[in-house]
Amino acid sequence: MSFREKTAWIAVVTTLVVWGYYFSEVWRGVGARVLDGQALWTLFLVCMGITVVLLLGLNLLASRRRLKDFGASPDELEKQMESGAARMTKPLFEWAVLGISASALLWGRDFAAGFPTDPVGSFAIVMANALLLAAVAANVLAEIIIIIRFRVLS
Repeated sequence: MSFREKTAWIAVVTTLVVWGYYFSEVWRGVGARVLDGQALWTLFLVCMGITVVLLLGLNLLASRRRLKDFGASPDELEKQMESGAARMTKPLFEWAVLGISASALLWGRDFAAGFPTDPVGSFAIVMANALLLAAVAANVLAEIIIIIRFRVLS
């Protein structure tokens, strides 16, 4: 398995575990109609820190036999794979952002009724997290596409 494929696996698993937990907490708060912005901000920072530590640590561990692979630039095949994955996921992300923006009109009414104490703050939290979810999902999909391409080639 190439180092780039290992990093893709590490990114997918780490992201699904850490950010899966984060988004489950966000949507649990939405479902309970209680959103604590400060607690979610702290959780976001913790998840970001955990992600950085896990990605660096696991990638260093994956390159333990050949440390030069850790900082090596991608070869031509890897660049083509990343470019192809970006060509697929970038429009998907753009359409997701457009859909989230368009649905803001519908969500706005629901938040005014569902979060009477702070409808604007709750709405802002949900919109920011919906955009973050779209970005995370697009990046995970790009890494999965790279993994599939490596698996097809080998």
